Amino acid sequence: MTLNAQPTASAGKRIVVIGGGIIGCSTAFHLLKSGAREVTVIEAREPAAATTGAGAGFVSHWSAGMFPLGEEGLKLQQYGLDFYRSIHEIGVEIGYRPNGTLMMALTEAGRERFVRPVLDSPYAPPEMQDLTAAQIGEKAKGLIDATRVHSGAFNPHGIQLDTKLATGVMVDEIITMGGVFRNGTMVTGIHDAGSHVTVETDKGGVEADGVVIAAGAWNNEVLKGLGWRLPLLRVLATRIVTDGRGLPSTLPTVQCRELRLWLRESFGAVMWGTGRHYKPYYVSGDAWIEPGQPRNLDLMQAMDDDELAQLQKIFPPLRGSKLSSWAQGVPCYTPDSGLIVGHVPGTTNVVAVGGDNETGVSHGPGLGRLSAELILGQRPFVDTTRFRLERFAVDAYQTEAEIAAALPAWASEHASKTPSGVAAS
Repeated sequence: MTLNAQPTASAGKRIVVIGGGIIGCSTAFHLLKSGAREVTVIEAREPAAATTGAGAGFVSHWSAGMFPLGEEGLKLQQYGLDFYRSIHEIGVEIGYRPNGTLMMALTEAGRERFVRPVLDSPYAPPEMQDLTAAQIGEKAKGLIDATRVHSGAFNPHGIQLDTKLATGVMVDEIITMGGVFRNGTMVTGIHDAGSHVTVETDKGGVEADGVVIAAGAWNNEVLKGLGWRLPLLRVLATRIVTDGRGLPSTLPTVQCRELRLWLRESFGAVMWGTGRHYKPYYVSGDAWIEPGQPRNLDLMQAMDDDELAQLQKIFPPLRGSKLSSWAQGVPCYTPDSGLIVGHVPGTTNVVAVGGDNETGVSHGPGLGRLSAELILGQRPFVDTTRFRLERFAVDAYQTEAEIAAALPAWASEHASKTPSGVAAS
C-alpha cells in the first residue's frame, strides 16, 4: 500500500495509540509509514472488537448534503475512498464493492427535504445522478419495489466494505512494520510531563514521546485525568444481517431518511439498520460502558419486530428472511455533527480524535493520517481548524442530554430521544 506520507527526519518518535478501532489502527498505520520509531496500540479488548466491528461499512461523499463537514470533510471522505480502493487493488479481500450510494425518497416531501440538498450541494460530485422511481428499480435489480418509492440521488463513487476485514488488513500491516499491540489492556491514567508522556495501564506503565487517544465511546474515560472532556453523546446502535437472500454483489447502498434507514447487500444477505431504535446511554443512567460490543437483546428484537413488516413492503428480499446475526456499537455524536481531532488543550504531547457521528469508517483513514501528522509535528494534509477540540468549552455541556438537545440532527425526532439522521459509516 503506497497511499501514505514518506518518512521524515523528525519522525523517529515513540508513540502510543489508545484504541484499536478503525481510527486508532489507521493512526498507527500512518505513524509507521511516516517513520515513527516505535508505535504501540493499547486496546481494551481486540482490534475492531467494539463499534468498528459493528459498522455498516459504507463510504461516500457525506459533505454533499448530509453532514456539515465542508470541503475539509470532503477531502477526508475522498481519502477514505482512495485508501480502501488501494487495499482492494493489492488483492486483499475486504468485501469491497464499488457500487455507489443511493439516497432514496418515498414522497415528494421527502425528496425536497432529503434528496434535493444532496443534488444541489456544492460538494456533490459531477457524476451525481437524479433518478426517477423507475430508474431506481432498474439500478436496484429487485432489491427495491419501484412502485413504493418516489425518486433519489445516486452517487456512483460510494463504496461498501467489511469493517473487520479492512481493519484486519491494517493490523497485519502495522505488525509487519514493527508496531506492537497490547490487547486486553485498560488505560488507567495519562501524565504529560512536557518532555514525555507516561501511560498507566492495569498491566504496567508505558513511556512515550506522544499519545493519540482514539478510544471512541471511551475517550472521556481516558481524557478525564488530563482535565478535558469532549461533548460526546454516546448512542447504542444496532445492525441486523439476514440469512442468505441470493443478492448480487453489484447493489448500491440505500439510504432513506424518511425511514431513518440504511440498507446494503453483504455477501448475498441484507444488512440493515434504522435510527428509530437507537438508544442514548444517558437514558439508562449508566455512565460506564463495558469495552466491546453491547448485547441488548430487547433493543434488537424491538427493532426487528417494529421495522421489518414495513420494510418488507419496499424491499422484497426481506420478505421471508430470517435473522442470521446482529451487532451493536456505540457511535458518538457531537453538538455540531462535526468531527474532532487535535491536541488536547493544556498538553504538549497528546492528540485526541473522535466524534464520528456514525461516519468513522468513512473518515477513519483520513482522521488516522491527521492524528499521525499532528502528533509528529508535521503539516496536516487537511486544515483541522473546524475539527479542533477547543471549539467547545470544556464545561459547555454538563450532560449528554444537553448535547442531544443541541444536535442539529435531533430535529423532529427530539421527543423520541433518538438521532433523526440516518447513519452513514
